Amino acid sequence: MSGCERGIDAGAWVLGALDERGAAAYEEHLRDCADCRAEVARLRVPADALSLATEQVPPPPELKDRIMRVVESEAQLLQATGPEADRPHPRSRERRWFLRPLPVAGLAAATLAVGVAGGVLLSGESTRTVQGQVAMTGGRATFRITGDHAKLEVSGMRNPPAGHVYQVWLKRGSGAPEPTDALFTVMNGHGHVDVPGSVDGVDQILVTSEPRGGSLAPTSSPVITAAV
Repeated sequence: MSGCERGIDAGAWVLGALDERGAAAYEEHLRDCADCRAEVARLRVPADALSLATEQVPPPPELKDRIMRVVESEAQLLQATGPEADRPHPRSRERRWFLRPLPVAGLAAATLAVGVAGGVLLSGESTRTVQGQVAMTGGRATFRITGDHAKLEVSGMRNPPAGHVYQVWLKRGSGAPEPTDALFTVMNGHGHVDVPGSVDGVDQILVTSEPRGGSLAPTSSPVITAAV
């Protein structure tokens, strides 16, 4: 138990149970209180064991339909304009990544793989662990990658604003992030979700806060970034 009177809030903070104002105040307190930092570290181990108690948010059927409509329309456009159409203009590098058009090949690969990978792993494949960078004090994100399949587990995170969910994106090279239908929220600061499709050739996995139902292009900065 922490010797600080604020130590009583450590458990609620680790579980993400404090409201936004209380969490921000406690994060500020942690910068100067070694006792509470030690208490948070002690409580994090058993709290992490709760991560498997949550379920991912089932994506609405219309999300996949919306993604497929974009894939088909972009494919028709590229076919009509010729092989040079998907080469980026030099000035495109000056644009922000979330404003770039979605790359057709990568988006199609991610979409067609939805639900196929679902955790079916070949025996004998090793699992590696990648720690993501979390833009939230006290938050942790762990990607467990077996073969070409990845699973995300988070702890110490707050839920996105009302009416929003977390959405997973795949980024290849300098291309725009490709949407997936992996949507999730957290319970007591913990959550987990399978990353659909293959992560072969993926350079980064991103997580953003999006309106419920998901988006075709990110509408906010990433809260989780992981180089895979």
